[in-house]
Amino acid sequence: MSRIVVVGGGAAGLELVTRLGRSFARRREHEVILVEPASHHYWKPRLHEIAAGTFDDELDAVSYLQHAYCNQYQYLQASMSGLNRNKKQLEIRNVDGDISTLDYDYLVIAVGAVSNDFKTEGVSEHCLFLDSAEQAQQAWDQINPLLRAQGEQHISIVGAGATGVELAAELAKVSEKLGRYRHDAKLRITLIEASQRVLPAGPECMSEKVQQALLKHGVEVRTNTRVKRAEQGKLITDSGEVISADLQLWAAGIKCAPWLAELDGLEVNRLNQLKVYSTLRTTRDNAVFVIGDSAECPQPDGSFVPPRAQAANQAAMHLARQFKRLLKGKSIKPFVFHDGGMVIAVGHDYAVGSLMNNKLVLRGRLVRNLYDTIFRLHQRILFGWGRVTALVVLKRVKGSLNPFYKNNIS
Repeated sequence: MSRIVVVGGGAAGLELVTRLGRSFARRREHEVILVEPASHHYWKPRLHEIAAGTFDDELDAVSYLQHAYCNQYQYLQASMSGLNRNKKQLEIRNVDGDISTLDYDYLVIAVGAVSNDFKTEGVSEHCLFLDSAEQAQQAWDQINPLLRAQGEQHISIVGAGATGVELAAELAKVSEKLGRYRHDAKLRITLIEASQRVLPAGPECMSEKVQQALLKHGVEVRTNTRVKRAEQGKLITDSGEVISADLQLWAAGIKCAPWLAELDGLEVNRLNQLKVYSTLRTTRDNAVFVIGDSAECPQPDGSFVPPRAQAANQAAMHLARQFKRLLKGKSIKPFVFHDGGMVIAVGHDYAVGSLMNNKLVLRGRLVRNLYDTIFRLHQRILFGWGRVTALVVLKRVKGSLNPFYKNNIS
């Protein structure tokens, strides 16, 4: 019997332990353990909805404890703090701060990435981030009073990638909805991007349509604007311009946690991503695998797997299959990412999508339905179609009875 330890319960890690638990643990063939400090799983592409107060955590959050019981893997509420590759042990710290060790035969690291402040002065002190559900909730705790205040309130968002765009659009929609309730609060949202266009990693034609939709929602889009430093209530650009705001959020770039560069000699790149071969094995240890945003995985064309949710999902599915081969003594196959396109939500009832290798760009409510379907496919892996169908029905009923955002305005 082998012990497979997966560190990180994001989309990649949770899907992997779900598949492995169903394959191995129920027949007591192998032991599967998830190490994750949080108590609930939230799909990272929807963290902006938590920050905007529109995420339904009653229906769309996943309890690790309950999910582990249903899928026959073990869940340890702890974080990884060190690694001893010779002993095949990882050091973990539980929620009380106590340190212990955990043995493994195979280790999978799936801890994801965080926003990159590029060492910009003052950002860590004066800006909020959306790298976890906890941070998104902290953002909501500060956005909610702005929605309850009287008059115009200003929010600045730095970074016009997927997270920044979706957050700006969701907040603009919340502000618009509250206006229909004859509420006096109004959000003025400024989206700031250092590149020449929004969604700089996406196709240009898609960027144009997304920017048009943002402008229609009243979002001020500032491209070619690089932030030099952040201060309390204001951002200073390279040109010396001061952009004042009641709240500042940072959603620019990605990097991985510094502790990944201290894992007993495992190789990392300048972003602290762990370097792996195309088989997802680390370059210096065949017993350690990495999937998701924390991996620098080469592809046949010389590129690397992009840090996107669909890449994490594909890697989890691939590695689950390869573990079946590996534990039978067979060789494992390389992971090749297949780009299914990009879909960006611009408000809760509109989205823009790029499909067929960017040859087809669509927009509208139907594309937003596709965006929601991607999330439901993630849930299908975790629960199966029966429960997902029930969740969809419950959400529609609940949405017809409750206001658009979760705290009533009186």
